[in-house]
Amino acid sequence: MVKWIFLVDSDTVSLKNIGRILSKGNMRVTAFNTGEALLNYLNVNHSPDMIIIDSEITGIGCGETIKTLRQPEFLKNFGDVPIVQLKSKTSRDDEIRFGELGVVGCLNKGAESDEMLNKINLIFEEHKAIKDVVFSLKSESEENPSEEIISLSRFSDILREKEVTNNALLLNKDEFVHVYRFIMRYIKRYNKNACNLFFTISNPLPENSDKFDLIKDEFLNHVIHMLRKSDIITKPTDNQIMVLLTDIKEVFVDQVIGSILRTWYSKNGNIVSISYEVHFESFSDSEYGKNDRLKVIIVDDDFMNLKMASFILEKNGIEVISMKSGQELLNRIKDYKPDLILLDVNMPEMDGFETLERLRAQEESSLEIPIIFLTADDSNETETKGLALGAMDFIKKPFVPDVLILRVRHTVALTRLQMNLEQEVDRKKKEIESLFMHVVQSLADAIDAKDTYTNGHSDRVARYCREIAKRYGYSAAEQDNIYMMGLLHDVGKIGVPDAVINKPAKLTDAEFDLIKNHPVMGARILKNIKELPKLATGARWHHEKYGGGGYPDGLNGTDIPEEARIIAVADAYDAMTSRRSYREPLSQESVRKEIERGIGVQFDPDFARIMLEMIDEDVNYNMREM
Repeated sequence: MVKWIFLVDSDTVSLKNIGRILSKGNMRVTAFNTGEALLNYLNVNHSPDMIIIDSEITGIGCGETIKTLRQPEFLKNFGDVPIVQLKSKTSRDDEIRFGELGVVGCLNKGAESDEMLNKINLIFEEHKAIKDVVFSLKSESEENPSEEIISLSRFSDILREKEVTNNALLLNKDEFVHVYRFIMRYIKRYNKNACNLFFTISNPLPENSDKFDLIKDEFLNHVIHMLRKSDIITKPTDNQIMVLLTDIKEVFVDQVIGSILRTWYSKNGNIVSISYEVHFESFSDSEYGKNDRLKVIIVDDDFMNLKMASFILEKNGIEVISMKSGQELLNRIKDYKPDLILLDVNMPEMDGFETLERLRAQEESSLEIPIIFLTADDSNETETKGLALGAMDFIKKPFVPDVLILRVRHTVALTRLQMNLEQEVDRKKKEIESLFMHVVQSLADAIDAKDTYTNGHSDRVARYCREIAKRYGYSAAEQDNIYMMGLLHDVGKIGVPDAVINKPAKLTDAEFDLIKNHPVMGARILKNIKELPKLATGARWHHEKYGGGGYPDGLNGTDIPEEARIIAVADAYDAMTSRRSYREPLSQESVRKEIERGIGVQFDPDFARIMLEMIDEDVNYNMREM
């Protein structure tokens, strides 16, 4: 059925160009150059299937026009017609404002025709899905009159594609029930997957009681920001969070959970205990079932070959897209994500080999798409060249139906197996990294527990180190490494007697020698971790001084490893801002003066100045032991 679009734009050139694109997409277009013209027309005519309004129209303006269209008298006559904003450039405030008015999507004026048409068709599909579920809910309401039903406009507000943030959607329990029902109907209807995930937060530390409510809120916000905007969240109880992960494969669920917990613990430590339960819902058919059909692109200049291959594959439940040249494949590949490409070798203008070379150069994502060459040539040279270019296999012409089907399916299955193995390896690697991080965090906590007055010291030093490294230009991986080094910089204190560490009076020379030996002992402990050799670096030299006179080796200047110079200033800052048996934390002004006084003497000037910047930005003096 031809869709009828009302297009509103005061720019005549834009109106014609976009109207031409929509018309080529088999859509009927009625054009207006003002909002008034649109509203006047609607007063005496039928409603369209969609209204597209430029955000910069003259006259009463886009926002006022949309408000009028959403008035009860218009909704009564024309229903909830999807309204789409047309934009060349808009601010975030504009996007939020138009979204609140009921705009269901945005089109960019500079978009390519295919991109624009695909976006419009996607909006139509989403709008139809919402209308279907509301109709279904209304039907249920007639059977259960006592059940409250939300309106289409409210449903649209909840499910509308959000342009502003890319976070999960937090709903109250009533809204969650309705949206959950809609999503699960969609997942069942289209044979997708979903996962119900329950997090339970408990407080193992009595000293956290006053902060527990705040910590629960922080974890909720953390989960929201870690997930996609297609996922939804609610709180069944005060200390539980329920998450619906939509359209997700089971192999990725552990990765999602691991990522949420790993990043939480790395930032906050074990301040609360978090457990979780998982229930995976799968409605997928078999690998070659109706709703998980293989998608294959066939490229061949011979019309009969195209028809024959398409007939064989489609008869066996495989979706086929036919193309007549290598250039057509290059032009259209970004619009498709096939499971396999069947590519003819001998084609005019651009043969299969050149097409494959240009495809790999043009589309990095195409490296994951297996290629099978089609050829009537039996020469070894042809096969050798094709395999060298990365083809998975060759299929001889004329086609033998069973051979064609088996090779297509086996090639796709092999490719998927390889990808799943890579994902599994990556998952196991992240699991190991997460486990290692927990061990390191526990070790750091054990170190801090020896000193009555340095609770949380290692974690704070690690966080300060990471921030200094980030500002200095370290990569994300390098920031993670120095965070780990900061956590374990005092590991050598394990070998120092508790009585010496916690002695409130002045240390004797012998006792101070024991303290001064902890860098050497820490380096000796950590040098056995071959995978992270720099852990020992931070432990051994974080008490060296930039101007000389530090310990254990008396290094100075740039002879001190860079990471150790970062840890030195972070360690000194935390020592001054933490409680001690003989004093309270120093004032921020005093700390700043000490850091400034130590530039070039105790501290590397570059890292000391970064720490001074951090101090100046911390106007409420929150960067300290609390």
